[in-house]
Amino acid sequence: MNVSKEIMEKWGGETLIIHLDKDTQSIILIAIHSSQIGPAAGGLRMKKYKNLEDAITDVLNLSQAMTSKFAMANMKWGGGKTVVYLTRDLDNTERELFLMRFGDILKSLQGRYYVGPDVGTSSEDMDIIYHTGKPYVFSRTVKAGGAGSSSVPTAYGVYAGIKTTCKFLFGTERLEGRTIFIQGLGNVGQILLKILLKENAHVIFTDTNTELVDRILNQEEKVQFLPPEKSYDVACDIFAPCAHGAILNPNTISRLKCKGIVGAANNQLSEPEDAERLKLRGILYAPDYVVNLGGAMGITAIEAEGASEEESIEKVQKTISETLEKIFINSKSDDTNTIEAAVKIAQQRLEKYFSNTIEI
Repeated sequence: MNVSKEIMEKWGGETLIIHLDKDTQSIILIAIHSSQIGPAAGGLRMKKYKNLEDAITDVLNLSQAMTSKFAMANMKWGGGKTVVYLTRDLDNTERELFLMRFGDILKSLQGRYYVGPDVGTSSEDMDIIYHTGKPYVFSRTVKAGGAGSSSVPTAYGVYAGIKTTCKFLFGTERLEGRTIFIQGLGNVGQILLKILLKENAHVIFTDTNTELVDRILNQEEKVQFLPPEKSYDVACDIFAPCAHGAILNPNTISRLKCKGIVGAANNQLSEPEDAERLKLRGILYAPDYVVNLGGAMGITAIEAEGASEEESIEKVQKTISETLEKIFINSKSDDTNTIEAAVKIAQQRLEKYFSNTIEI
């Protein structure tokens, strides 16, 4: 893929690093979207892609979303992201050595970018990176002195988003009797499921991992499983995408039978126009980069500000609830979709900081 000046200008960020790891033939992509307010921060995603173009598109979009996420939370961090385009599976030794080499690259950036776990990586991986990349690593294991997984604050942030969305839709944030469909039971989805069951919500879920599905059905009597291919046809109050991105497109949006969408997945819209399509269908969309900011906010509150886990979760829920409420109110009063309302708020908060300087 030719990374042209046009692509970089459309992205609106600062720096894109493309590095070939010769030992594994994996390609490391580090996107720093903004470091004007503060250092850029964002997770390390390791996965296979169809091609390099898809990997570059992913890292650019994800880093841009991180800038919006921090802006919505009034946090003095900029957006960044790392994507590792894996060309093959790595054994344990190869993986460890690869992460150590990535730590060297991270260290060379001298604090412009901080990393944490994302899809395909864990707190244990952050422990390894820390050896060569310290101190620019978030979310190490508790044993190693970090805050551990970001899944808990992320899930509680989604929970707060669901309550706020229900309050706007139905006049009450009580979830008892509400039907909530969770698409994807990864770490965040599983925690969210347990939280919602405690609220006596009617929870329906789907996942492609059959062993996980069987385990959940054996553990939780009150949940209902739905085959993945029926995800967009289920009647529910809230649809919670907690797996892959780009799942909301003209085809799936036309099939939806929900009142609102609130989920942890990144980049849920396949294209910006999908926000307007949801509005025209009368479906209230909670912008994903607001709903899922709990991980970034919770971990930085603990590791950078010295907050306890309880204090960080309280801060996450308050911030997400207040931000979504403002987005929903502005969207209604201005007759715009919720993404437009969110972008306007983020731009106002970034205006005095953000520079259009671009490095290629």
